[in-house]
Amino acid sequence: MPRKMRYLSERNNGDYRYVRDFPSKLLRAIPNHPKQFSKELGLDRSCTDTQLLKAMEEATRIYDLRVKTATNSDPNSFSESELKMAVEEILRQRKLRVGEYAHVPEKQYTEEEWQRAMEHGAVIVPDKYDLAEQAIPEIEDIGYAEQRGAKLTFKQQAYADAWKALQTAPKFQKKQTMREAWARYISDQKIDVTEGDGKDKQQRFERVLTYTGDFTISQETREDVQDRIQNFIYGKRQDNPSITAQSIKRELREFIAAIRYVPRVDWGDRLKLSGNAFQIPKEEKPIKGRTLSDDELRLFFSTCINKADPKWTALLLMAHAGLGTKEIMRLRADKDLFLDAKYPHIIFRGGDEERSKVDSRLRVVPIVLGLKVIKANLPQTIKWMNSVDKKTPNATLNKRLRALLGKDATTKSHMFRHTWLRLSRRARISEDNKHAIAGWEKGDTNNTVMERVYDIHGYRDDPELLAQLYEDQKEIFSRFIVDLSAIGNVVQLKR
Repeated sequence: MPRKMRYLSERNNGDYRYVRDFPSKLLRAIPNHPKQFSKELGLDRSCTDTQLLKAMEEATRIYDLRVKTATNSDPNSFSESELKMAVEEILRQRKLRVGEYAHVPEKQYTEEEWQRAMEHGAVIVPDKYDLAEQAIPEIEDIGYAEQRGAKLTFKQQAYADAWKALQTAPKFQKKQTMREAWARYISDQKIDVTEGDGKDKQQRFERVLTYTGDFTISQETREDVQDRIQNFIYGKRQDNPSITAQSIKRELREFIAAIRYVPRVDWGDRLKLSGNAFQIPKEEKPIKGRTLSDDELRLFFSTCINKADPKWTALLLMAHAGLGTKEIMRLRADKDLFLDAKYPHIIFRGGDEERSKVDSRLRVVPIVLGLKVIKANLPQTIKWMNSVDKKTPNATLNKRLRALLGKDATTKSHMFRHTWLRLSRRARISEDNKHAIAGWEKGDTNNTVMERVYDIHGYRDDPELLAQLYEDQKEIFSRFIVDLSAIGNVVQLKR
């Protein structure tokens, strides 16, 4: 099926290209300027979404650079990364590469040698300078301009640098631009920026870069890098005075990790948000979810089952082990749900990315309350969570909880985690089984129970281990299982 994406065009043979009209303001100012920008992406329908998105982003950057180059000739108005990109584009268009002629011998022929060659038909092998000049003929006019003392335009500087690049062997970069550092970081960390957490990280990176601009990371640029990060902090607080320290640090976490990833920059490891390197507001103590009383739980479970829909089902599942919305969003119906098993359970592996907040959160959750409701509604729950903004599920579910149990700020979905821990202590289940169900870091993280979480076959060969967890989960919720089977549809909450 053809992909629909702005500026993406598909040729008759299935190849993709980027096609975009230049701004009308530019065309009015420069009447003979091409009306349209087009770039072959080197991809077709068989490419992945990640490959296509990366190619489209690169084409957009080249388009933006073309527009900027046509309307602004001052080299000082361009970043170092923009100059590098312009050089790369010149070489790409001419089917050349950096260091193309670096190993060609440098031989200066005398006029006598040239004359003798002309007379006898000898072949004069051009040296690297001749070859580079043939590839970048613009260098001749640039040389005359420099002799006159004229200031080079950005376009001339790009051609001059491309001419030099042809004659210089590629070597290890002791400095990188921020965009280059980020590209290498996400590539080596296998971060998919087209979906999930990877997409969130890419969006945070772009937000920070809006305030810092692109810049160079090298052994000599420590203070400049710190100043730019501080500019982000100042700018963000000015635009949003109520922003918290936690939010600022979350925005900068991966950004700084990418800076530290640049090799041979010994100050990178010392670049931290703690201490006095940056001025960040004092962290606010987060509002922790409280624990629910038994009476509140009875009302809650009764409501989830008697008013079942995808949102109440989400809350019912969360209560089984203090689950978070992201964990539910990542569930895969064909790989993680075992609701028809002898001991109904769900394995939380982190979705296709196989990522969870920490490894200890990989876990198996036996379902002992409202199985029919969860089976009937969970697919719609997952679909709803993935169809809305990432902040919407928590906000919606917290609103429901407060309408049912009181509007106190501590009434939120995170309280199920504290509540499950209280109930598990009351049931006196083992630390290992507590860890396997709810993902606390205490206990033996290498026990056989956890190994089954990683196994694609789950508990197929070890049903007795699953039985242990299922019986413990039943014990944790035993009084509510009994109550739900004995009471009617209405439960009165004791205040």
